[in-house]
Amino acid sequence: MEPLAANPLKCSVPKARLIAVLLSMVLCSVTLFLLQLRYLKPKIKDFYSFEVKDSRGKTVSLEKYRGKIPQRRSQGGIFGNILSILRVKL
Repeated sequence: MEPLAANPLKCSVPKARLIAVLLSMVLCSVTLFLLQLRYLKPKIKDFYSFEVKDSRGKTVSLEKYRGKIPQRRSQGGIFGNILSILRVKL
């Protein structure tokens, strides 16, 4: 049997090249992440620019509710009649 070598076997890829590859991968990943944040960021000016769907599936703009005070009604539960008298101004 052959004795084990005193020095460990060297990798075929030098450490400097491995570090360069890892750094370039990190740099590309960070660049893609920053580009995604910049271009996919939703640009919403205010609350009324949202559009929601009503119970019938139609798209409703919240702009038509600007300045109105809807009455919130309780759906029952532990709060009782407390929520039925609360009013929220949009």
